[in-house]
Amino acid sequence: MQSQNEKSSPRSVATPIARVFTLTVVSALFVVRGALFYFQSGDYIDFLSRWINHFRGISFWEALGAPVGDYNPLYMYILNIIARIGIADLYLIKTVSVAFDVLLAYYVMKIVALKTESSNMRILAFVLAFAIPTVVLNSAMWGQCDSIYTAFMLGSIYFALCGKSKVTFAFLALALSFKLQAAFLFPVFAVFVIKDKIKLYDCYVFFLVYFATLLPAALAGRPVNDLLFVYFNQSVSYHFMTLNAMNIWRLVGDVAFFNFRIVGLFSGGVAALGLLYFTYVHKERLVHTVDYVRLAFLYAMIVPFLLPQMHDRFFYMADVLSLTVFLFDKRRWYIPLITVFCSYTAYAWYLKSFVPIDHRYTALAMMVVIFIVLRDYVISLRSEYGLNDNVAIS
Repeated sequence: MQSQNEKSSPRSVATPIARVFTLTVVSALFVVRGALFYFQSGDYIDFLSRWINHFRGISFWEALGAPVGDYNPLYMYILNIIARIGIADLYLIKTVSVAFDVLLAYYVMKIVALKTESSNMRILAFVLAFAIPTVVLNSAMWGQCDSIYTAFMLGSIYFALCGKSKVTFAFLALALSFKLQAAFLFPVFAVFVIKDKIKLYDCYVFFLVYFATLLPAALAGRPVNDLLFVYFNQSVSYHFMTLNAMNIWRLVGDVAFFNFRIVGLFSGGVAALGLLYFTYVHKERLVHTVDYVRLAFLYAMIVPFLLPQMHDRFFYMADVLSLTVFLFDKRRWYIPLITVFCSYTAYAWYLKSFVPIDHRYTALAMMVVIFIVLRDYVISLRSEYGLNDNVAIS
């Protein structure tokens, strides 16, 4: 049964002005991205370029099984292919990430389309998602691949909301195959199971897809144990409470990692389970798409905010989902502004050694954002009718 405020308006057609606006802005954003392609980050110089050069010195098949880098095999396959193309690898790496910027924006648009039939609003969703500063910098300047796993995570949220269980699990597996940070949102999919939007028995698709991504490397001779424990090995590579992430450990200062790591893990686990328990208790009132969006945003924020060893880019999904929160709740126009700016300060420090504001203030700002959206979520689920009819997009 369709909720009262879901897709109540007739389907509209994008106006000519909207189409020209979209073409102009998206073209300009591609030009901006292209202007940033020259930049070589420390990650590219120290890691990506060296891995690709190693692949060039061996055959394609040998490279599939080579224990190079600390990424899961699926992204290494992409680098292996890039190594065989006679174009500057820096540009190819960034081109792949930018392509997923487009897919990411597409799934933001699709999620918003579940709420409104307005073509202009869907176009706006795509353009704004494609224009998020940290999305632009991450792919076009930094040369990172966070757009890839985030695009798949957004796709999995969209398909879960549509009740397409098998596709949801397939996209989840692809997201996790690129980055462990995809797991930040896994509790949201437990809620989708609880609400019977996806079927738990379809989780076999997740395992089939995930292990299929490991198969080429295993067949090429890479040890299975090595493949299965890539993410575990990543987690023990760094011994700092925060690696430039704008989280609570910025407020604590330079604390002893081994003394506080358990505190961080415990607090993150308690917060994640507590939010899941609250949602379970009030599951009958979880009927609006906006609340699923809020829940996803909260997990994308709370988990990296509390856990230790979080990197500067680990609020990437939160940046994108903050925009989605605004697109569903116009009162919260400032949520993406604050969230993205806080993330940007970490990018500015890593890429240009520039500190636009004391990082302790950005950590506090992140805390305020979490509180505001959590309050909206709690009030909505504890209210008989919710707050959504009056605040969500139309």
